[in-house]
Amino acid sequence: MKFLLSNLKVLALLLLLVSACSKSSSEEPKISQEQLEAVTGLYNLTEYQISPAQDLNSDDVFSENLLDELDCMNASIIIREDLSFSLFEVQLDITFITNQQYSIICRENKTTTGTWDLVNNQIVLSMGAEGSYSLNGTVLTRTEGQNLPGFQRLVFEKQ
Repeated sequence: MKFLLSNLKVLALLLLLVSACSKSSSEEPKISQEQLEAVTGLYNLTEYQISPAQDLNSDDVFSENLLDELDCMNASIIIREDLSFSLFEVQLDITFITNQQYSIICRENKTTTGTWDLVNNQIVLSMGAEGSYSLNGTVLTRTEGQNLPGFQRLVFEKQ
């Protein structure tokens, strides 16, 4: 009787082990190879939209795109197949002056790293409250819709 109970325990353990292994090996990955190839790469900042428009370079032309106003403004994101990313960006110092006018100057460069996921055509970066980026072809867009000192939209294009 002891021998039979012992064999039943071993058999049950083997069945549990086999079923656990077969489930994990048959699961499909969340992101297909085709999606990985479409998403991964280097994206450079092409728009940094703000509101209200500012004339930070004193050329008497007000712009809602900080790239038109600040030569030092740049950012890029590298999205890798191993589901990691690196975000390189110039930090901004934004100070209210008066009458919807702001002083905006570039500070130091900052690098943020982490992991990413693709959820409903949104690239979600694991870096706290940084938000998610919609993906449309080779364009990543992060929309916040905030007035200064926040921003309206960031647009990155794949290189």
